Amino acid sequence: MFHRFRRKKVKPLEVPNITEALPPSPHQQQVESFPNAPDIRRNATSISNLSSYAIITDRGRDDSAEERRREQSAERHADPLGLNVIYQPYGGVPTANIIFVHGLGGTSQKTWCRNRDIRFFWPREWLPLETGFGKIRVLSFGYNAHFASCGRENILNIGDFAKDLLFGMKFGLDQGSQELEIGKAPIIFVAHSMGGLVVKKAFILAQNDNQYRQVLTSACAILFLSTPHRGTNLAELLNRILSVSVFNHSAKQYIAELRQNSPALQDINEQFRNIASHLRIFSFFETQQTAIGPKKMMVLEKDSSILGYPDEVSKPLDADHHNVCKFASQQDPNYVSVRNALKSLLRRMRDSDPGINPPVVNQVDMSKVQHVLAVSGNPEDDYEYFRSRWMRGSCEWIFLRPVFLSWLEDCSDRSRILWVHGVPGCGKSILSSFVIEQLQEKGYSCQYFFFRFGDSAKRTVNLLLRSIAYQLAVELPELRAHLQMLAQDSVKLEKAEGRIIWQKVFITKLSKLQIRKPLFWIIDALDECEAPQLLLNLLSSLSSFQSSLRIMFVGRKTETLSAAFQRIEASVSVDTLAADEAKEDLESYVAREVHFMRGDSQFKTRVIRKICRMAHSNFLWVHLVLKEILQCHTEAAVEMALEELPADLEPLYHRMENALSKTTRASDRKLSKTILTWIVCSQRALTLEELSEVLKPEFSHVLDLRLTISQVCGDFVVIDSKSRVGMVHQTAREYLVKTPGLEHSITPRAGHRELFTKCISCLSVPTRRTRIAVPLTQPFLHYAATTWPFHLGLSTISSDHSTLLVLVQFFQGPYLFSWIHLLAAIDSLRSLVYASKSLISYLGAKSKIDAESSPLTHPLQEKELLELWAMDLVKIVGKFGAQLVNHPRSIYSLIPDFSPTKTMIAQQGRRNRSGSPLVVTGFNLQQWDDCLSKFLIGRDCQSLRVICIYQHFVIMTSDGTLRLYDTLTSQLWHKIVHGERILSFKFSASYEKCATYGFRETKVWSVKERRQLHSVQNPINAKALDVTFSSDESAILTCSDDKQIRRCLLSSSEQVWQIVDGNQGFDNADGKVYNSPRRVSFNPTGTQVAVAFRGFPLLVWDLEIADILGRCERASDRNRGRQHFYSEIGPICWNPVTGHVLGLYKDGCIFKWHPLESLSQEFRTVETAISCSAEGALFATSNSEGILKVWDFHHLTLVYQLSCHTPVIDLAMSPDGRRVYDLRESFCNVWEPNALIRLAEADENSSDTLSTLAGSTQVSLASDGPTEFSEPLTALAIGPKTGRYCSGDDIGIVRVSESHDQVVTQISQGFMPVDHVVWSDDERYLATADLGGRLNVRLRNPSTHPTSADEYPLSMEAKTGNGLRQLLFSQDSGYLLVATIAFAELWFLKTKTLIVTRPKITPYTHWINHPIESHTIIECTSTEFHIYRWSDLAEIACYRFAQEPYQIKHQQEADQFRRPSASHPMSPDENHDAVDEVFVSSNGSHVLVHTSLPSAQRSRTRQYQAINSVDLAAQDSTKSVQIRAREILGTMATDMGKVLGFVRQSPRRTSYGILDEVQPDVEDALVFLDRDDWVCSFIFGGDTLVGSKIRRHFFLPQDWLNTDSLKLATVSSDGRLYCPRNGEVAIVNNWVQNEWVD
Repeated sequence: MFHRFRRKKVKPLEVPNITEALPPSPHQQQVESFPNAPDIRRNATSISNLSSYAIITDRGRDDSAEERRREQSAERHADPLGLNVIYQPYGGVPTANIIFVHGLGGTSQKTWCRNRDIRFFWPREWLPLETGFGKIRVLSFGYNAHFASCGRENILNIGDFAKDLLFGMKFGLDQGSQELEIGKAPIIFVAHSMGGLVVKKAFILAQNDNQYRQVLTSACAILFLSTPHRGTNLAELLNRILSVSVFNHSAKQYIAELRQNSPALQDINEQFRNIASHLRIFSFFETQQTAIGPKKMMVLEKDSSILGYPDEVSKPLDADHHNVCKFASQQDPNYVSVRNALKSLLRRMRDSDPGINPPVVNQVDMSKVQHVLAVSGNPEDDYEYFRSRWMRGSCEWIFLRPVFLSWLEDCSDRSRILWVHGVPGCGKSILSSFVIEQLQEKGYSCQYFFFRFGDSAKRTVNLLLRSIAYQLAVELPELRAHLQMLAQDSVKLEKAEGRIIWQKVFITKLSKLQIRKPLFWIIDALDECEAPQLLLNLLSSLSSFQSSLRIMFVGRKTETLSAAFQRIEASVSVDTLAADEAKEDLESYVAREVHFMRGDSQFKTRVIRKICRMAHSNFLWVHLVLKEILQCHTEAAVEMALEELPADLEPLYHRMENALSKTTRASDRKLSKTILTWIVCSQRALTLEELSEVLKPEFSHVLDLRLTISQVCGDFVVIDSKSRVGMVHQTAREYLVKTPGLEHSITPRAGHRELFTKCISCLSVPTRRTRIAVPLTQPFLHYAATTWPFHLGLSTISSDHSTLLVLVQFFQGPYLFSWIHLLAAIDSLRSLVYASKSLISYLGAKSKIDAESSPLTHPLQEKELLELWAMDLVKIVGKFGAQLVNHPRSIYSLIPDFSPTKTMIAQQGRRNRSGSPLVVTGFNLQQWDDCLSKFLIGRDCQSLRVICIYQHFVIMTSDGTLRLYDTLTSQLWHKIVHGERILSFKFSASYEKCATYGFRETKVWSVKERRQLHSVQNPINAKALDVTFSSDESAILTCSDDKQIRRCLLSSSEQVWQIVDGNQGFDNADGKVYNSPRRVSFNPTGTQVAVAFRGFPLLVWDLEIADILGRCERASDRNRGRQHFYSEIGPICWNPVTGHVLGLYKDGCIFKWHPLESLSQEFRTVETAISCSAEGALFATSNSEGILKVWDFHHLTLVYQLSCHTPVIDLAMSPDGRRVYDLRESFCNVWEPNALIRLAEADENSSDTLSTLAGSTQVSLASDGPTEFSEPLTALAIGPKTGRYCSGDDIGIVRVSESHDQVVTQISQGFMPVDHVVWSDDERYLATADLGGRLNVRLRNPSTHPTSADEYPLSMEAKTGNGLRQLLFSQDSGYLLVATIAFAELWFLKTKTLIVTRPKITPYTHWINHPIESHTIIECTSTEFHIYRWSDLAEIACYRFAQEPYQIKHQQEADQFRRPSASHPMSPDENHDAVDEVFVSSNGSHVLVHTSLPSAQRSRTRQYQAINSVDLAAQDSTKSVQIRAREILGTMATDMGKVLGFVRQSPRRTSYGILDEVQPDVEDALVFLDRDDWVCSFIFGGDTLVGSKIRRHFFLPQDWLNTDSLKLATVSSDGRLYCPRNGEVAIVNNWVQNEWVD
């Protein structure tokens, strides 16, 4: 434990010693005794290895000597060779490595053991327990240097041993087969005898070998223990003896190298001198003779043991050559000397390299953890701030308190909490830093957090939990892997509620880890936390943790905290300790400071006693008092000062402020008032550099701001080591804020208004836009950009319009876009949402004030401007956030172009923009809508349920399928096909598994692997109403309509349903006989289930206690007193965070109820569906009239509402609370309203602001306007000549639009979805076909009114077969090809007759007109082109690709339809190689073929191949001819998402407006949508497609990224993009010539 304060006697390990039975040698020496050391005597085996000369030279046989030799040989073989870890720090993340290297004749362990006793293996048994060594990994290197080994001559030398050492450092593994990664932490070598030469040689070899150079770059020191740097005279003698030995010994090369001044040693010394300059070297040398046979002699003289380098530290050890590396006890002076040398090296490393303390882990892994937790600040800054104020000898009293020691040294696995409380200013934070330091030095896993009153960001439970989780992830690989998994699922916890973080990280993973040692958390200033009760409530679940957590809270004692600690004592042990009871530290501090005061000792003693008596354990009061009396010059002055000084802080602050006002000049008082205002009101502590910029221009050219602050602000202000400026204590801040009438008193609201104005002016500097590229060079710019909404929300709102005018000027000026650009560049778009909330709050408060004045004076236009911008700021984040962060400059051009025409961002952006903007037409969207996406689920099945899991949302359909969609793109990601109708399904808490319950079977699936894991037969005559996973995911549970709860163990060899023990169908619990359950819902952990019966109140059954936990009885039902009057309950769900049950009564009420409460809360409204968000703050409801509502859970108040005429089938909220998904008919709608974005982006760092906004949020964000949609488009065709387009929708309506005037004309109305539309090349004919196979051909009549349906009279009507694949007109518009899966029909349009029916070669081919021969048509398959005559479909040529498709290395994966299985193999529609699309360049020179093939894995392999049109010349032969197809490879292939078509080239501009030259002979450009949703192009031509430059033009907004719509998106040859959106067609023009450059 903590030997510094409580040292325990070391008890030797109870292990047998094989040497104890040996008789003592006549040459043994008595070992010097040390205190507390066991009585140790050297036996024969402890004599130096050189004493084995006697064995070698003895011609006779000595049985005892032979026995000893065999024992030594056995021990030597038992000690491992190579590099081995002998101590691994807790958590497996060392901050440094100490490598021990033995010498001649030694072994990796026994060399370091006194008397060869493993109990004295000090590198393992003692060193890790020393202070400062707990995080150090210790290794030992063994090599075969036993000179007395038998056999032929050993050819190994020192260089060979050195290479073995380097190999072990580079490629070695630990006991868990994990890489040692030696070079990632500092290295210290400890080498005995020849081992020092091995280490030196290793340095030399590594310098000349690139493979090993990196390994030793982290080496920083070597401790040499009697190393023969210049050799020894005994080496040559030893080799001679070995040569004549009768035991078949032989001379050794490495011994020869040890002879004095040998060439090998000279070479090592010469080379090592050149590379040792950066090493710290300690050389210890022996001072006693070593027993060698019957004699004693010095093995190594001092001169040979010392290198003589500059800065080398040398020291003698009282030992012989054998025992210089072996110690009798931890008090052995020799051990103390070596230990202290190592300790000084570690301390030097920590001081010189602050990064040595954090463990080294894979940076890629930690970047993923950082992505999830978004921890920006380093908690070590706060730790260092308080640690630097620690006084030596102070705080040690806590390790003498029994309560603390009990908390610290408890050997049980239970978790414990220690609350250390004290009065303000008693040094609590310094005490916290001291405990942290001591825990870390002893190698304990210690995480910590300091709540700071001066930084609102460091006062939240959210940041505390994220910071602790990050520190734990550094040490715990299992938790790190869990967070990486969350990163893969795109989980971000930055804005999550504390309950969500606790559940997702601590409960889900940390609570299940079995950790050998306790985890220590030190949390300082709990009283400064914004929600301490929430934090303590979360900790009440510590009893369920499988490992021990020891949490120490430090802070002021308040009634609220006392009550909160009392509430959790029932579930976790809580002890208290008063920090202000310790007088020793205060007395020591006063004595130390008074020591520097002049005067005799008696006078000083009186002063010390008086100060300590008046201090009341308040260090802050003592500090301020001492600063004053130390300025006195006489004893009388000191006595007077002590008499006049007040005994409390507040009067002392008054004295300080009064003195400050009298001693400073008027200009200085103004400066001090400004500085104090910024320090008191700033959202976080400002640095000196930031504050210097704040003071300009009013206080320009301050010579020394640090000195100025100390002079004009006195002791109110402190500056820490990071140059951050803050108040000396929170009580000082409170004094200035709450004491009016002072010269330096601060009015917070006025102060915030001043700071808001300054921030806006900083952002409005004329040159600011040019400075955004380097925001870090303007330190205050970052603060101004991110915090002005915070200050606006807390500022004074007066009847004058000054603040309003500042806002209007900013939002109308050019600097607004620069501000958004800056926020995007620093990835802080959430500030836009904060600004929106602050604007709404400000306008609401301003309207209340203006209501008292004349309406003629109301600034209505200015308010309307700000209201519109408040909406735009949120929509910018919701619809363009991801692209804006990646491309900040898009705020100036692309985002205004894609915004609705009447929004402020569109109008102002187009006014301010220079250059040619995009032109977006085709739809009538003038203002923002709340619909992010709408897509068709399927026509052949009914949608039943929708739920959200982090990366996906899931829709259950009536055909027994779960469809998983990507939350970003609404694209189908995977299908889980159960094989029968699904009655219930549930995902596990980790979202890695899914259980589906059908009529006959229950199946468990691996979501990531997309495969079935288990299948269980369901019980007969029982239907599960809900299914869930157990908390550890080892079992699935159901609650059925037969009132039984069943469990199936997934780990069991025979997986069957078993009734849960203790459950007898609910009936025996209270004597009542219940009917079949109507509604059932398991809680997220699978430990409780809510059950609703008809005629009974809702109850919750606890599976752990096998009893009813509670009943939800309505007061109105209770008053009726009759059973059958209990209200019938509709849908129910759980709040996953609070444990409440949410539900709907059929009589028209929402209720929320906790199982531990008797009554519920209700709100009267008629709803039919309900769903709670994952973070528990919101829930959504819907009714039969199509109205969707979002509610605040805690207050049951309406947050948002929309109306749509279509009834809602089911709904769900996204995990982050930003979106609502609902099912209506065959469609899924994705809603993302401003109200939810604002709430989701709520600044947990600014609770004051949020409380200010709370009143307006609930009313102003709710919308009651109707929202209607056009039917989604299902077909689209672009006219080749004019750009007019024709579209068909899901209800059979066909429309035609002239693109130049945007007039849309309906030309027909059907009953089935239109799935094919095609124009003839001259646009005279228009053909459409619906899902029922009805084909219509219309002949355009240009003489009629162009906006009339009569312009397209019906020319021909026919019925096609099933599986229509394609319609195609001939180039002269004389023929129409109708291609189905089975055959192709040829219609002659003049006579309206079918002239040919021809079977298709394969079902999934594609037809095109021949690019250069108008009388022919081409049928494209995945391997061939078949050419036919248009007149009769007679084949006239066949071309085969020279290379087989899909055999080229560069392949891509396309999304597959589903995962096949034995029971559900691929259907014919899936198991085919298909030609998906064929594109012909606008000049007809090339044909691009997109093909795909189902792979054996979970995807389809796709390929793009280009064919030169001249190779497809028609010939009168059906003989197959090979042609060369070029595949699109490399970056182009990997970037291509969807091909849109070809466009003609023209001169292009970059995003800066600079014209690029285009060669007149270049080919067309291929346009495609890349993986980041950018419209891109590259020149398509030449002999190769590899290496062509890809040009980006613009991105598509997020609400355009609908899978069904993007399938129809295309470009015309003149460069217009057509993309369906919400039943309309958006047209983007004027982009081909513009290239985007970031």
